[in-house]
Amino acid sequence: MHAARVEIGRRLAKEHPVEADLVIPVPESGTPAAVGYAEASGIPYGLGLVKNSYVGRTFIQPSQTIRQLGIRLKLNPLRDVIRGKRLVVVDDSIVRGNTQRALIRMLREAGAVEVHVRIASPPVKWPCFYGIDFASRAELVANGLEVDGVRASINADSLGYVSEQGLIAATEQPANRLCTACFTGEYPIPLGESEIFGKHVLEGIGRTPLPMAMSTSMPRDDQRSVSGWTGQQAGSASVPGGAEDALRRP
Repeated sequence: MHAARVEIGRRLAKEHPVEADLVIPVPESGTPAAVGYAEASGIPYGLGLVKNSYVGRTFIQPSQTIRQLGIRLKLNPLRDVIRGKRLVVVDDSIVRGNTQRALIRMLREAGAVEVHVRIASPPVKWPCFYGIDFASRAELVANGLEVDGVRASINADSLGYVSEQGLIAATEQPANRLCTACFTGEYPIPLGESEIFGKHVLEGIGRTPLPMAMSTSMPRDDQRSVSGWTGQQAGSASVPGGAEDALRRP
């Protein structure tokens, strides 16, 4: 995975070159791609941001205010490294745009002359329902905005995403083994109408559960093989869970 991310950075440098003084990563996820970008472009690599290891993933926080505060606490610019420089800032993705928007503001406040953002994935336009908390399309900054619109939204001097073809080639995997749903909207399994897409779409809400007598007498693997059954929601009258019985659970 590390080698693939470095290769993505090399391809990103070829697809979106720019004149700059320093390549810096958004740690830690942007570091391998930044190394590859610096290697392929010939622009020096440096550490312009220090990450606070005690702040979690900001894009999955429940509110905008908490996310914005977390970004300020998570990343600290090094003024002596940044001041007077034209920067290439490499990150792994843009989801809502909160991180990049706050980050670019901090870099300019620290004295950066130009900030050119390079992203080691295509634009994220569709939600992910396989464990990543992209709740809806409305929250994704690239949904409905072209690249220049996203650039203006985060206040960067330029913005470049690696192409889908470049991303796939860097992995050295066949395209049919990779899920690109959050870039293309083509999901591995049918999800119904896009108008009802949401983070709970695969959790069985609103579907008919398997009868209790049948579900308790079948092994778990056999239960899941029954067509149309996805399990009862935790916290229901018949299934313990959720917050209501939290104090009674071991």
